[in-house]
Amino acid sequence: MIMQFPVAHDDELLVSILARFVARQGLSDDKVALETLFGSRNIVPSALLQGHIQALLSHVGHIWPISEFDVIHRHSILPIFQTFVEPLRIQEVRYRLIHSDKSHVMTSIGVNASSIKWPRHYRYCPECLADDHNRLAYSYWRRLFQLPGVHVCPSHYCYLQNSPYKLNPQRRHSFWDASSLVPQEKMTPIHISSNDKLSKLSIIMQQLLNTDTQYVSPLQWTAFYRRCITDVVLMVGLRPDHTKIKGLVKQYWGHKFLEQHGLSLNSENNWLLALFRKQRRHYCALHHIVCTMALFPDYSFLRAIKEAALIPVYAPEKRIYTNINASERAKDYRINWKAVCAQFATLKDIRATTEGARVYSWLYRFDNAWLQGHLPLRASNDLGRQVNWKKRDIELAKKLIQLRNTSYDNFRLPRMTQTWFIANINVFWGVSSHLHKLPLCKSFFIKYTESIDEYQIRRVLAIIVKCISMDEPIPQPYEIERIAGLSKERSREPVKQILGMDFEKFSHLKLSSKQYRAQKD
Repeated sequence: MIMQFPVAHDDELLVSILARFVARQGLSDDKVALETLFGSRNIVPSALLQGHIQALLSHVGHIWPISEFDVIHRHSILPIFQTFVEPLRIQEVRYRLIHSDKSHVMTSIGVNASSIKWPRHYRYCPECLADDHNRLAYSYWRRLFQLPGVHVCPSHYCYLQNSPYKLNPQRRHSFWDASSLVPQEKMTPIHISSNDKLSKLSIIMQQLLNTDTQYVSPLQWTAFYRRCITDVVLMVGLRPDHTKIKGLVKQYWGHKFLEQHGLSLNSENNWLLALFRKQRRHYCALHHIVCTMALFPDYSFLRAIKEAALIPVYAPEKRIYTNINASERAKDYRINWKAVCAQFATLKDIRATTEGARVYSWLYRFDNAWLQGHLPLRASNDLGRQVNWKKRDIELAKKLIQLRNTSYDNFRLPRMTQTWFIANINVFWGVSSHLHKLPLCKSFFIKYTESIDEYQIRRVLAIIVKCISMDEPIPQPYEIERIAGLSKERSREPVKQILGMDFEKFSHLKLSSKQYRAQKD
């Protein structure tokens, strides 16, 4: 049972709390740390949206009296999305963070599909770091500093610094403690004015994280922006003046800032153009903040959210058409429709003709129920998407065989799993999810992917082969196990048999432990 757990700070990421616990306990093995915290070794820590909260609180809840909802609300970035994502989806993501064994919340919340560029490394404020070490003797990761668009600390108004730790590290199961960062006395933080646009942006992001704001639908945002651009005279007739809007946004933020955050306005059909038309999808907080700060500088963003949320949105009623002669003429139009359908294969082709468009329009208005049951096939836009799976199977199989032949003798490579083979032939789609269409690749993976036993044997043999090739004595069996990163608990039976061999028979290859350590040093 866990007997102590760190005290959580305001705005601290959950993964930062866990990292401080791991560091205090001296848990150098990532899997042991995961099993201690969650009761499972197969969990992958997430920097921004850490899941498996129910499992975590079952181990630390007796020390950390907090509800599952408060863990998400206080120590994750989910509150930044609640205004811009449907409430039902937010509830679903919250449920997954608490209960789900496999979480895909970054995809569900729209982060992976968004054009917004998120930071790659954990970021910190130099002055906050120094204050933490002076007051607490340690530091922690703040969730605000990891959000896109935040470059300035809203408390000290100095630029943030990138740490050496990535948000998505290669060691997927590791925890990175911010306390390992040491304040540098020679480094002078760069300060800016509190009225600078970057300072204001950071303050707005901080307010969104810590304020329970309402959800605003795309139609409400559309109506709100239409009203605002009318007030500041950014209209051409009854339409938004997109050219002027684009010029104001570029002038305020600059090309470098927009490119840096995935907000480029170079393309004709860019995000800004769609934002001020009728919105058909959700945009994230940074999209809206960039627009409101550039176009409506006197508007508080929280005030904008409140006003937009109060705008009533009514679903347009479907128009009902009436014709006193419809029942009499329906028979003739049905006959004409069947004749037109016999000439063309798709609805698109039919509506491209004058007669087809006329008959379709009449039936759609006055005999829609019958029309829906007699529509031809819809046109499919699969041009360029058809895949010759047999040809692709042969090409991929050749690449896999070539890769296996070139790497067969390299004992230093990681475990040759199916994922490893796919990653090293530089094919990033259409293999794992379509193996039923790739019989040659499937047979290759069955035959050549390494099991854990085979991988452990290769790690041990790599050490022995290296010693033989360099004409050096073979180390003691227990040292081979240590160098290979194995232990008595993790070593499989085939490895134990190899390590149990009597190396005394090979007297010319024998090396004492002290001599081996001396040569290694």
